[in-house]
Amino acid sequence: MSSLRQFVPAALLAALFAASLPVGLAAGDDLLTVKASSVGFGGKFKSGFWQPVRATLVAGETSVRGRLEVVAADGDQTPVIYANEQAPELNLSPQQETTVLLYAKSGPIAALLVLQLRTDAGVVWSQDLATPTIGATQEFVVGIGPSAGLDDAAATLRRRSEATLVTAQVQSAAELPDVWWAYSGVDAVLLTTSDAKFLESMSAAQRQALIDWVLLGGRLVLAAGARGAEITAAGSAWQTLVPGDFEEVVPLRERAGLETFTRTELPFQAEFFQRNRPLVTRLKNVRGEVLLGEASALATRPLAVHAPAGLGEVTFVALDLDHPSLAAWEGRSRLIAALIQRDRSSLDADERQRGSGVGHLGYSDLVGQLRLALEQFSGVTLVNFTTVAVLTIVFLLIVGPGDYLLLSRTGWPRQLTWITFPLLMLAATLAFGYISRQAHGTRTRLNLVEIVDFDVDRGLVRGTVWAHLYSPRTARYDVYLHLPAAAGSPHGWLSWQGLPGEALGGLGSRQVVLASVEPYRVNMPGPAPATLDLPTTIASSKSLSAQWWAKTPLTVESKLALDEFGLVGGEFTQPLPVELSDCLLAHGEKLFRLGTLQPGARVVVDPQRALNLEWRLTERRVEQSKDVTTPWNQAATDVPQIVQMLMFHEAAGGRSYTGLSHRYQPQIDLSEHIRLGQAVLVGRAKQPVAGLGLGARAGEAAPLAAAADTTTWTWYRLILPVSPHTKR
Repeated sequence: MSSLRQFVPAALLAALFAASLPVGLAAGDDLLTVKASSVGFGGKFKSGFWQPVRATLVAGETSVRGRLEVVAADGDQTPVIYANEQAPELNLSPQQETTVLLYAKSGPIAALLVLQLRTDAGVVWSQDLATPTIGATQEFVVGIGPSAGLDDAAATLRRRSEATLVTAQVQSAAELPDVWWAYSGVDAVLLTTSDAKFLESMSAAQRQALIDWVLLGGRLVLAAGARGAEITAAGSAWQTLVPGDFEEVVPLRERAGLETFTRTELPFQAEFFQRNRPLVTRLKNVRGEVLLGEASALATRPLAVHAPAGLGEVTFVALDLDHPSLAAWEGRSRLIAALIQRDRSSLDADERQRGSGVGHLGYSDLVGQLRLALEQFSGVTLVNFTTVAVLTIVFLLIVGPGDYLLLSRTGWPRQLTWITFPLLMLAATLAFGYISRQAHGTRTRLNLVEIVDFDVDRGLVRGTVWAHLYSPRTARYDVYLHLPAAAGSPHGWLSWQGLPGEALGGLGSRQVVLASVEPYRVNMPGPAPATLDLPTTIASSKSLSAQWWAKTPLTVESKLALDEFGLVGGEFTQPLPVELSDCLLAHGEKLFRLGTLQPGARVVVDPQRALNLEWRLTERRVEQSKDVTTPWNQAATDVPQIVQMLMFHEAAGGRSYTGLSHRYQPQIDLSEHIRLGQAVLVGRAKQPVAGLGLGARAGEAAPLAAAADTTTWTWYRLILPVSPHTKR
């Protein structure tokens, strides 16, 4: 329910920010010079995600002191200021040079990021940086370390232009971020480890940022190769991501597995290959799925293993993908392409859904459907265009012909129109004002959806929040994310939520709004996430998103194991201090309905009571000896049904079933975890874990959102380990 605004060409966006500078100061002043700048990775970055912003600045003829800020538009094209208040201020002598690393959330595809300097006198300098180069739902893969030919691998994938896989290569550790959430716009990272100097040049913070990103939902392809012993050593930072135990490093012995997997002959017998055969890191006690083995049998000497890692995924590659002996091999591109893709099971899904017809809805991603559902507020009636048009016609008839007919029928003097006309206008205005008040309500309202994920093995918890704030009047709010006190030192962020799509207000829209709206501020991710001075217009809503994370001491007494038929069974204890309703346990292709579980309840899982997961998700049934699947309604607003699909989209068939992608926030989907042998317990709770605090700003009289004005949906998910079947 965004308010109608005037649109202008994208080129005028810079003028919007320049207009905010104090009188007498222009963006072109030589107070500072940007010698070099880069946003994202290799100059490429997605719209709608947190990004690293690096700039090399040179002071002019005078000293410079102040705080650097990044300004970017949100999904509604309102300027947002990102400033790290905890970082030291910029302090440069004349002609002094420095390099700064900042972070900001990129806006729509046509919106500029602007770097500005603020002093006690206000904004005294600004410089345009860049606009997003990648759509919000395009796949973006970043190579870190020596190049392994990512561009060539992406070129082997046949996709339509808007779904093209985009790659970037980072070969200098200085270009890497030092916080994990700066990777939020990256779908997968390919880390090549052959260059010892490159790995050593990474700071401890940069290494930990990449590892934390994986454990909290990212996807890493880790090519160990010759450095396997160091990568898997007990003191190595990377050891926690390795899906197995180190055995040895030996030269590649056979070619059958690589040739079968890529359908390309390897020049194994060539003299140059035999003199410089790639080294292979062998693992034992492998966890996860063996994608590729050295011999024809996949389980024989694995070369690629795909496994869950925390809430994310890792693909361990035993070869150096950048090895000189493989550089000229045509199969390398096919090998890498297969390893970096998210949806290997549905490579042609985009082409099959090309004419799915969701353009009229304004979104093509499942998160967009959730946004539509959260726009339905209790006590607020959406007045459509037809109703507005009819009321406008009625108003014109009353104040025009209605006044004339009133005087004609009553025989009153025509001069009385000076009294009856304004009275009729006043009466019509009051009537329509009453209708508007009844439709829009008078109270601030909030819809909030939350998914809290636990990885009990690693002691991690991640919370994801979507919130829609409705304001019946024009006001500004401070919105705070209250993190759970039970979690150990939780951190998080709270910012605007983009709509992945090309509709009005979408991240793919190239229209830019020029509105005289003062910017608001978003706190940097940390222990006090907040959005400050958030503007809302009369009878409109604002979409917000949040994420928080922490270490957790939660433990689960679990004895789940596979039987001889590959079905999970055993028992576990419900470890949470809250009641969970509508519980289900998902593992592989099976689903167990567990009903309501009380805190500490002992749960027995009977393999004989397993249901088919895909059948339940798609509501498939048998009619007249035929399997009939209930079609997915892309315009439905049933929040629990949409959230269930967000959690297990690929298990339900993915885009081939829903007609929608799940690429804007794909880390919510745990389908790969259950496919790779883990069990996921899902249950719904009555009370939210991380609530929102809301207050009016700048003397506005807008009320706080009371409990009766807040509608919440909260789900818990616990990843439970499952022991393999042991033969007796």
